[in-house]
Amino acid sequence: MKTIINENDPRVIRTRHLLLDAFIVLVRKKDFTSISVKDITEYAQVNRATFYAHFQDKYDILEYMVIDRFMNLISKRINVEVILNEETLRNIILFVCEYVETVSKSCKRNYATILSLMEEKVKLKLCDVIYTILKKENAANHKKDEKSALIATMISSSIYAAASKWNRDGRVITVEALTEGVMNFIVPGINIYRN
Repeated sequence: MKTIINENDPRVIRTRHLLLDAFIVLVRKKDFTSISVKDITEYAQVNRATFYAHFQDKYDILEYMVIDRFMNLISKRINVEVILNEETLRNIILFVCEYVETVSKSCKRNYATILSLMEEKVKLKLCDVIYTILKKENAANHKKDEKSALIATMISSSIYAAASKWNRDGRVITVEALTEGVMNFIVPGINIYRN
């Protein structure tokens, strides 16, 4: 059972950083499947009970790391108060490409494993961001909420799939060329949705 901890306590923040830093170092050195909670706690120099006060298991720390990094980076690039116009969409695509490339470079040895474990969670977070933007545009019309959710799902899935394929294929085209291709695919659909 996970202990209830004060997330704002400096000691809690410091310990969480120790665990995350240890995990990141280990992911760069070892296959994810061979990393144990014991490895993480030994590297962070904390006991197992401390680890379990913060995370359920190694999958939980992986999810926290990936989602936390994703949300921190996207909040710096995308303001959810904006409307979903071409500039916002372009920024989202560029961000996702940058994010996928960063994760693959920082976890070269484990990229395929981590990608398969986290892909759905990252797509859901991306979908939430797009849905939040669309919902703000349609604040007066509650009937469009369901439609906004569907559109957000299609946009986020398209962007993430294109960025992942671009990265897997070795980034042979420029990120700008990929962005324009994705824009040409998504923008007409958004325009139909709005009309």
